[in-house]
This record gives sequence, C-alpha cells and structure tokens, in this order.
Amino acid sequence: MTGKTNLFVYGTLRRGFNHPMGQFLEEKANFLSTGYIFGLLFDLGPYPVAMYSDKHDQQIVGDIYVFKENSNLLSILDDYEGVGELLETGVTFERKQMLVRLPDGSQLDAWAYLHAGYIDHLIPIDTGDYLAYKSS
Repeated sequence: MTGKTNLFVYGTLRRGFNHPMGQFLEEKANFLSTGYIFGLLFDLGPYPVAMYSDKHDQQIVGDIYVFKENSNLLSILDDYEGVGELLETGVTFERKQMLVRLPDGSQLDAWAYLHAGYIDHLIPIDTGDYLAYKSS
C-alpha cells in the first residue's frame, strides 16, 4: 500500500486564490482541512513568506493537502518554489516538515515551504492569514 504525503500551503496556493499552480495542486492532491503552524508570515508583494517560530501565539493559517507518497508533486513544487535558489526577491525557500494543528485539535506532519534568510526588509502579516489579509 502506498503511503500518503501531507502538504501545508499558506500563500497563493491556498483555496480562494485563482492561481494556476493552486489549480494544479487541486487537480493532483486532495484538500484535507485548514490548519495552522507556529510561525511568522510576511508580505513580499506578489506572495508571502513564512518562517518558523516556537512561540505559540504566532500562527500561520493555511490549507492542508494530501497526495500519494510516490507522486512527483513535491519535486514539481520544489522547482516552482525555487527551493535552494536565491530568488530575485531576495528570498530562499526550503521545504521543511512541520507539525500542523487542525481545527478539531488533532495534529499531523506536513511539508511546508519556509523562508530561509533575513526578514528585516519584509512586511509582517500580523494575522498570519494571507487569504484574509489579501481579502481586506
């Protein structure tokens, strides 16, 4: 039996945005739930970036998708997110396994793309919810 892989998305790949890669994700994976991770969220203009925080009052809201473990989806998303590359925006993403909390109180491990670098030039999103931030 093939295992499952979980993915946590917090930016333009979330449901509610009409992003082509988000639509691709909807086709290739199954939406599981909303949830949150501990961290800080920042507005970079065209998309947000997230950084891990161990402070429980700093949360990032996102969507959780599940897909087959042997899928090439993570490889495609690594390329899309530019994992390990210094992007023209000055951001470098890395894919990390994070503990995601669900609305029912349960928890699961999921991959998330986090910023690996400086944050002094970034604009904080205090609510931790990029979808609500862009809707306001």
